Amino acid sequence: MFREILGKYGVEFAAALPFSACRVFSPELIERRGTSPSAIKTALLFLVPYYVNDGIGGNISVYARAHDYHFFFENLYKEAIPLLESAYGAPFYGFADKSAIAEVHAASSAGLGMIGDSGLIINKKYGSYVFIGELLTPAEPESFGISEGEAFEPSFCSHCGACKKACPMSEGLGCLSMVTQKKGELTESERDFIKKYGSAWGCDICSAVCPYTKKAIAACAETPIEFFRQDRIVRLSSEAVNAMDKATFRGRAFAWRGKKTILRNLEIFEEKQPTAIG
Repeated sequence: MFREILGKYGVEFAAALPFSACRVFSPELIERRGTSPSAIKTALLFLVPYYVNDGIGGNISVYARAHDYHFFFENLYKEAIPLLESAYGAPFYGFADKSAIAEVHAASSAGLGMIGDSGLIINKKYGSYVFIGELLTPAEPESFGISEGEAFEPSFCSHCGACKKACPMSEGLGCLSMVTQKKGELTESERDFIKKYGSAWGCDICSAVCPYTKKAIAACAETPIEFFRQDRIVRLSSEAVNAMDKATFRGRAFAWRGKKTILRNLEIFEEKQPTAIG
């Protein structure tokens, strides 16, 4: 039943997992929903594909080219949770991105994909271009066709090393995507990496070189979800960002660190003097 309900929103891969098989690292996020981790019995894990082939020339990560994906999850939960609660007679609590559990570990343990050396979930159809969502509920695992006593273990990629070899920050400087989201002044090395790789926001290198993801893309595994196909921005410029009003800017995933951060990156990329950041 839960697969049919989620399938109405373009979700093709969904599975149930006993909550005991999840790694809980932020129990307070569950408590803020008015319940406790001890009351949760089952986690429903699902994948939301977001890849669209925009061709070459982009300077922001593929995940940030459509409207902010958090809005997709908000709308999905607003509509799907009442249907699930009616079907299973129990409350459901939706999470995505900011989660109480280790999402990648749980998604792989539920059989939705393997864990790559990049730390990303790799799905057989969509590669690593997927978001992970989860719905937590006190409904018993048996309600979803699984048993508490079943063995649920994550699977892993073949460790070919492609992602680690291609990572521009392999020198121990961290993650390029995180550098583009860093507030304040950047080090000279960090500025050089943004300029060299032309990344104004995020980084897709580890996904792009993964043989599993490359195979998925070669098979034209684009998202069927219309939300991620509309109003896409492939390439940003300082002029375009400055022209956005507050509502338009806030509707994008690259907005969460504020205009100053993305403008700094663009100015570095465009080889201009960086704007001072307070």
